[in-house]
Amino acid sequence: MCESVIGTRGMLLLPGGGVNDEPIFWRRLRRKLTLPVQQTKSTSQSKSADLTARGEAAVGIKVLAQAKGGVEGSLGNERQQAQSNAYEGPDGIELLDYIRRRGLTLVIDDFHYIATPVQTLLAEQLKEAARAGCKIVTVSVSHRSDQAIRANPDLRGRVVTIDIPYWTPEELLFIPKRGFPLLNVSPEYKIIDRLVCESLSSPQLMQTLCLQLCRETGTEYSLPENKVVALNETELGILFHNTAAVANCKTAFDIILAGPKIRGRERKLYAMDNGNDGDIYHVILRALACGEPTLAFPYADIKKRIAQIVPFDPPRGVDISESLDQIHHRVLEKLGEDRVLEWDAEKETLNIPDPYFLYYLRWAGW
Repeated sequence: MCESVIGTRGMLLLPGGGVNDEPIFWRRLRRKLTLPVQQTKSTSQSKSADLTARGEAAVGIKVLAQAKGGVEGSLGNERQQAQSNAYEGPDGIELLDYIRRRGLTLVIDDFHYIATPVQTLLAEQLKEAARAGCKIVTVSVSHRSDQAIRANPDLRGRVVTIDIPYWTPEELLFIPKRGFPLLNVSPEYKIIDRLVCESLSSPQLMQTLCLQLCRETGTEYSLPENKVVALNETELGILFHNTAAVANCKTAFDIILAGPKIRGRERKLYAMDNGNDGDIYHVILRALACGEPTLAFPYADIKKRIAQIVPFDPPRGVDISESLDQIHHRVLEKLGEDRVLEWDAEKETLNIPDPYFLYYLRWAGW
């Protein structure tokens, strides 16, 4: 959308990932602009000797001096120059004013990936630059759309939010309504409703589920006659399980399930309603996988789901909160920008930016 509205020539795009210190941000910005560049030159002078040996001996300078034939030589001066370029120059308001004078719009992608203390420092300078007429856009995931305002409350009332929400069920229905008639296939309405529900607002996942339905029913080309498709619950389960191969998130899953390193006593195991035992990280992941699918889990909802999974002696609330915080930091540490889930302690909400990860939890059969 930024490319369409602003135009690639007028847009200065800067990624926010990996900015855990303010100087990193300004250094990236200077490199993106390639100006101003500071050049440093150094000149060194040294004496050089050009010696030619005549005679019988020629092994080293001392030997040459004693040789019968003597030496012929000349002394001279050598001048060497070295030049290095470094992207140094203005920071903060001065650099943003330079962008304004060039008529560029600064677009900071993944602003929510910038370390929180750095967001606060940047927001103060972005506010002053915007007041002076610099055009700035910060791009964040939907559940972090107010990140810049949270970093600096003075921005409230001065920032316009353009929300691009997840696809609605009605919008997702466009895919099967448009695609299946082209194949002369008519799935039952309850099947389409389940596909919409399990697609988790993702049009890519919805399209993949429709493709898998064609594979499960052996539909590769447009059929000569209309075919009504009916699947029972078991057959739907097989379809969803087979689609999980496309949503492979095993690495992220294993990292979260393992939890932090165990120090001291072993973790407590909880007896779950399915007859299995699991530690608190196992219980939390299963709570996310069960029930109605959603991409935002309030703390109260997580606690309620856990109480249903562990009917006797469930984890304490403080243990759940601490574990969610541990999961959040472990994802940051191990997965970097592949943040499959985020725990917002301030809002007490667990968000899942990647619908494929939740789909994997629900249908991978772990």
